[in-house]
Amino acid sequence: MPSSAKEQFDRQAIHYNAQWNSWTGTALNWLLEQAECQPDDVVLDVATGTGFTALAFAPFVQSVVGVDVSTGMLAQAQQQQTAQQISNVTWQEGAAEALPFADESFSIVTCRIAPHHFQSIPQFLNEVKRVLRPHGRFLLADTCVPDDEPEVNEWQNRVEALRDPSHARNLAPQEWHTALEEAGLHVTALGEPTADIAMHLNDWMSKSGCTGEAAEVVRQAFATASAAAVRIFQIRELPGGDYSFAWQRVAAKAIKP
Repeated sequence: MPSSAKEQFDRQAIHYNAQWNSWTGTALNWLLEQAECQPDDVVLDVATGTGFTALAFAPFVQSVVGVDVSTGMLAQAQQQQTAQQISNVTWQEGAAEALPFADESFSIVTCRIAPHHFQSIPQFLNEVKRVLRPHGRFLLADTCVPDDEPEVNEWQNRVEALRDPSHARNLAPQEWHTALEEAGLHVTALGEPTADIAMHLNDWMSKSGCTGEAAEVVRQAFATASAAAVRIFQIRELPGGDYSFAWQRVAAKAIKP
């Protein structure tokens, strides 16, 4: 992530809460099911944020490391760990494209609702493969854009970047499949883990501190969204200048040979 992402997430850390995780929690259930955790598994959660995924995996494995560029997020994760009385998780500062771990250190790597902030997906996936043990599992979940809808995809990524300048790009599912295979990770499952979960535009902008002129530009983009965007993202106008919508999500499981 660029420094702007670290700054953005240090600032956002205090605002992350149960509602935010409820928007993405169903994808976590998919990851847990696909991971087939064993008591001797050693897990790395990349871009762990406030540790939601790392702490969810902890009861099923030997140990978990959560890594993130944001010390503010890691401080929140430590508080969550203490509150939940979980002892087998540690936290480390580090970037997804330059993981501070030795080769073949982990049997499972997870990354949930974060890669759209990364500056280089190929570099990130090369790092995932490097730190995974042979036959290790990589579990991914992220927001995505639909396959074969270039205009809708451009609109969605533009809105995301306006709302949060640390946003890089949401990929389409087939782009993820190609990227994973090109990194030498064999895709064994790829799809939409659950039904879409509706969000409210005002809440969504509030989470990232998007206010003033930037918020009005985002709101105008929703007001003038194309028919295809309205259909695909289930955009509905609400009272008070608010909108409900549902981003699409992708989840994948890939194995290191």
